[in-house]
Amino acid sequence: MTNSTLSTRTQGLHVEGLSRHFSGVKAVDEVSFDLAPGETVALVGPNGAGKSTLIQLLSGVEKPTAGRILLDGRRIDGLAPERIARLGLGRSFQTSRVFPALTVHDSVRLGTQAGLLRNRHGRLTHPIVEVAGELFGLPGWRRRRAEAEQLADAALQRFGDRLWPRRDQPAFSLSYANRRRVEIARVLAAQPRFVLLDEPAAGMNPSETAELTDLLLALRAEQPSLGILVVEHKLSLVRRIADRVVVLNQGRVLATGKPSEALDHPEVVEAYLGRSRTRPTNSDAHLG
Repeated sequence: MTNSTLSTRTQGLHVEGLSRHFSGVKAVDEVSFDLAPGETVALVGPNGAGKSTLIQLLSGVEKPTAGRILLDGRRIDGLAPERIARLGLGRSFQTSRVFPALTVHDSVRLGTQAGLLRNRHGRLTHPIVEVAGELFGLPGWRRRRAEAEQLADAALQRFGDRLWPRRDQPAFSLSYANRRRVEIARVLAAQPRFVLLDEPAAGMNPSETAELTDLLLALRAEQPSLGILVVEHKLSLVRRIADRVVVLNQGRVLATGKPSEALDHPEVVEAYLGRSRTRPTNSDAHLG
């Protein structure tokens, strides 16, 4: 299979010939794909394939050596991460870290800050206005703070008993799996139009992974225009939620297509297992 032909639509996330080189090492090498509104694309591959580097590029943490990234027809590969976030591209991180002094609720509410600090014209609120609003409790600022609280509450409630009863506990006291959930809740609280999830099921057992899969499917049903790019090794999750799969190997796109096509393609199996498949795929298997 070959790289998918990029859409000519202006809506969506488009990656064109994206590369990132580190001292001669091609971590990402001429990668092209697109993510349409309402579509879920899974990015899979072995460790070292370039998946997390690609997420870093898309979110503005790393700058590309070559290529372009467009969001709704606008180039974003030269923008700072906070600018990209304000344009509606949210992300989680591969390693979940928490602020020890913050509660679970406050950790999730951090995701609302980009929206809180925007005015009705989409521009950043002037710092003086922000300080005055906070000090004097101005009506408009109080309303926006209340909306931010409601968004954080809604994001936590998505995870039911996993997070909501723990909302006032310090975030550092959570299990690793619950820290992953807090990371995802923080992203959702920002109400992004496109979400980049970097190994959201890491550290979760099979039942927790199935629970997360159901949550992502419910999120898709509730927000049909939300675009999701998920980096994941757990094929049970990938096969259930992904519309398309992009397989990376040594920084390049090895295959693209529906999960049943891309994951079972002989070149993909040989690249990851070192041999041709001789038995049916185990849905709980990992790539990498």
